[in-house]
Amino acid sequence: MSVYLFGITLGNFGINLSVTRLVSEELAINNKEGVKKIAKRCIFLSFLCGILASTLFLTFSDFILKICLHGKTSKNVIYVMCIAIPFISMSSAISGYFVAIRRVYKSTIAQFFEQIIKIVITAFFLELFLPNGLEYACFSLVLGDLISELFSFACNFLLYLQDVKRYKTAYTTNHPVKFYNRKIFKIATPVAITSFIRSGLSTLKQIAIPISFEKGNMDCSKALSIYGEINGMAMPIVLFPNVIFSSISSLFVPEFAAYNAQNRQKSIKKITTMIFLAATMICFFISIFLFVNAENLAQWIYHDINISIYIKMLAPLSIFILLDCIVDNILKGLDAQNSVMFINILDTFSDVILIYTLVPQLGIPRIHIFNLF
Repeated sequence: MSVYLFGITLGNFGINLSVTRLVSEELAINNKEGVKKIAKRCIFLSFLCGILASTLFLTFSDFILKICLHGKTSKNVIYVMCIAIPFISMSSAISGYFVAIRRVYKSTIAQFFEQIIKIVITAFFLELFLPNGLEYACFSLVLGDLISELFSFACNFLLYLQDVKRYKTAYTTNHPVKFYNRKIFKIATPVAITSFIRSGLSTLKQIAIPISFEKGNMDCSKALSIYGEINGMAMPIVLFPNVIFSSISSLFVPEFAAYNAQNRQKSIKKITTMIFLAATMICFFISIFLFVNAENLAQWIYHDINISIYIKMLAPLSIFILLDCIVDNILKGLDAQNSVMFINILDTFSDVILIYTLVPQLGIPRIHIFNLF
């Protein structure tokens, strides 16, 4: 999944933010013709970026298979990823359009049914192929994702075609294609660079953690098992509230972009203060809830109370994870994506350094003080 997400990041190339920002700005000045042109151009560019990302994956498939996947699966998994990436890229651009026009419910409908289809199909494939080994399990997961993403793109695209008909030309713009390309890539390029570097470092981090466990005198199977408990079981619980926060905070991008285009600085300061006060209080209570109910959550979801140790360790971090999501989207709406780029790169680079230096020495200590609670 780390490798797959890196490919998706390459394919998106920051186009999602570009379409949200630029469509919001065009709506703010009532240029509906510009809205149609920007949306159409962004979807086309996202398709090209997705094709380029898939081509890179195919070119370096041997390296990905040997180094990143430890040779435990076949190229078929990579081939399925390559088919899915262009469609995911275009769906992302269309979702950015719906966010900008304040009709998020349309992309949400597509995502909702996408998840249902993904769960049903993946469960079916796993039941069918899992007895054949790890390679078939990986293939089942990625194939289930491909089918659901194709369905999601079809829904998003049909909803987009139906929605864009509403825009009657308010006034005509005769800007050439190069004009829109410049505006799109001015926003997308710094976002893409930070996404590439951060996603690349994140993928490196995911690969490095079990390797670092092994350096701390832990065998490979045990290292992967513990990392699976942390990253695949504890983290989804801790990050679950972020699903809501990221959805809400993504709506801040068009709002702040519109305020910024209209130079409403007082409104920006007032709304930012209100958001931070409310978000900090909510995050604080979420963190306490996760810490206090760690055993119940672990037992109820996984039937394994040992996972609660990791949930308690990670619960205090949920405050900063959730607030960071809000800050990122506000800054992107205010045309400060370059600052976001620098901070995110520094953050992930620090992660990698600390993993390589501290994890082999410390491992994963089970802090016994948690047992007192």
